[in-house]
Amino acid sequence: MPTPTILAALDEASEPEITTTAITTTMTEDTAELTTEAVITTASPELPSDVMEQLIDTAQSLNTAYPNAIGWLYIPDTVINYPVMQSDDNFYYLDHAYDGSPLKAGSVYLDYRCEGRFQNPINIVYAHNMKNGSMFAQITRFKNDSFFESHKYGWLATPEAVYRIDFFSLAVADWHDDLYKGDTSISEWIPHIYDKSAVSREMTYTADDRFVSFSTCSYEFENARNILTGKLVEVKEA
Repeated sequence: MPTPTILAALDEASEPEITTTAITTTMTEDTAELTTEAVITTASPELPSDVMEQLIDTAQSLNTAYPNAIGWLYIPDTVINYPVMQSDDNFYYLDHAYDGSPLKAGSVYLDYRCEGRFQNPINIVYAHNMKNGSMFAQITRFKNDSFFESHKYGWLATPEAVYRIDFFSLAVADWHDDLYKGDTSISEWIPHIYDKSAVSREMTYTADDRFVSFSTCSYEFENARNILTGKLVEVKEA
């Protein structure tokens, strides 16, 4: 897994860049009003070369040891810091660890119908909502407006690339909802996500963009799912 130093670098890159500018305006000859203005910009999708190399090395080493391991997922301020697996069905990793051993908590895994390097326009990743808070249990924290607004990014490393995940929706839907249809056109899929969203933010996109949704069980109604979705933005070396 990535070292604490690498995770700290990702945490830092997840923070918005804030520039504060003080502006003084003279109201009369005797008084003046001081106005402080904060300008917030999004973090640049760039990482130092050593961080990039270590993240890709981690994904490559994992894939060499366990061929079904296709990447590493990290979401700051949560326990989500896991390898991402993929098998030839959507059942095996419900109760198996990344090394193939039986495990009740299962693994984080990409839908078997998706291309294994997240090259599909729509990529669906699953994991259990464990009572002990592990796996994808903390996806549900994104339903809180404050948490959602202060946690805008996740990170995904594959053997070939590193991606920043720009979150824009936490949806609540049935497990058979059209959100899980990866062959839906983006022009139809994105509006449907917003229709199902408990919280969301505006997001610009093109027909060439790729997206990833993280799905886990929820309990708003029978067979409910919480689905955290973001846009994949490939990271460049700073």
